Amino acid sequence: MSLRAVSPWLAIPLALLSLAFSPARQTPQAPSVKPQPPRIASHVIVVSISGFGADDGARPGDGRLRLPRLSALRGRGIYAVGVESVYPSLMNPAHTSIATGVPPADHGVTGDYPFDEQSGAASDEPYWLAHQIKSETLWEAARRGGLTTAAVGYPVTAGAPITLNLPPVPAESHVRDHVSPPGLLAEISAALQADAAAIVSPAADPVSAEKQDRLRAAAAAYLIEKHRPHLLMISLGAVAAAQRAHGPQSEQARAALEQADALLGQISDAVERSAAAGETALWVVSDHGSMRSETEFRPNVVLAKKGLLTVNGEGRITAWRAVARATGGAAAVFIKDPQDVKTAEEVEKLWREVHERPESPVWRVVTRRDAVRVGADPRATLFLDAAPGYVFSSRATGSTTGRAPARAAAGYLPQRSEMRAALVAAGRGLKTGAKIEHARLIDLAPTVARLLGLELRAARGRVISEVIEP
Repeated sequence: MSLRAVSPWLAIPLALLSLAFSPARQTPQAPSVKPQPPRIASHVIVVSISGFGADDGARPGDGRLRLPRLSALRGRGIYAVGVESVYPSLMNPAHTSIATGVPPADHGVTGDYPFDEQSGAASDEPYWLAHQIKSETLWEAARRGGLTTAAVGYPVTAGAPITLNLPPVPAESHVRDHVSPPGLLAEISAALQADAAAIVSPAADPVSAEKQDRLRAAAAAYLIEKHRPHLLMISLGAVAAAQRAHGPQSEQARAALEQADALLGQISDAVERSAAAGETALWVVSDHGSMRSETEFRPNVVLAKKGLLTVNGEGRITAWRAVARATGGAAAVFIKDPQDVKTAEEVEKLWREVHERPESPVWRVVTRRDAVRVGADPRATLFLDAAPGYVFSSRATGSTTGRAPARAAAGYLPQRSEMRAALVAAGRGLKTGAKIEHARLIDLAPTVARLLGLELRAARGRVISEVIEP
């Protein structure tokens, strides 16, 4: 008998019988909320010294340099043998990775300057606005966790939701529009009895960079004692400026690093005087090392000679099938039409031939697959990595080589020993005498987040758990 043939009066007890043997209805449960990790340190300070190489960070007291504060910090805390930077290993991509825990391919800051792959030209303004970052940052995670934050000269922070923010800007006209809160600049100027606008204005030369670093350190010390932010990030740029002007191992570069050590002492002393002295972890990190540069190589001149791009009388690229974006010791090569397999193959063959020449300026041709593995710009067809002594230029006219405009450069593959960054830290939640054999810049943000009891949801780096006190 089919169910449809059952009498309606018989169907009622059948339905009741069915309910009696069916599983009890479960009350809907609210989705579980993942608990926040416990807070280990109430305050974390991150000091970035741009251009500070791993060798100096691992052996700060070997006689070549007088770095007593770094030596003391290392002695009572942790240090890394070497830290792998990002690709390209430049200031803005690296600092953004320090703050996000992800590589440039994820956070979108793929060079010091934005690049439009459709026009084939780089912007005249560097990355400096926080909305250009496509991944969650430490300061955003801290804000979500109810913590106060501060940044002093830290790259790509203009307009960021940072409680006390002194962001670097590309022109003096931007200074007062992006400091927050608006009265902070006047407050610090009064406290330091100096014009605090120099903290965030562009530094035109190594002398200006040294003055700027001194003001930044003094401002950081003031904020630590007066406002006690839970997270403070500061960037010092005089070491990298001296390296570019005089060379990586020059007397001037060593003097700039010794000044950075003294400024670290000023910041550390402010921590000791603050109410949070026993609850603070102090990290010193760099964005990359540096390599001596002597000769400039111009990949776009080669591409122009092969008919892959055209240039007008002013040296501006007007049409192209392939173009190179120079980023210091690296150059990303783009194909105008990503589906143009023939041109892509032609370009790769061209650069492999250049690479195979004796004394080639191209140290390595990095395929897209290998570039993606190190988190580089996924839009590029391939990357060129410069040979020792060479740096790349986007110039498309003249000879293929020329004199390098600076005595030192960065941007090279992060696996190259000269590009290894430094890392030294001590304080609340960190072991004493621990050595990190290998770390990446993208590991810093999740580790700092762990100390502060925060979670960076998109971070691809790891928590350096072996140096955290259980």
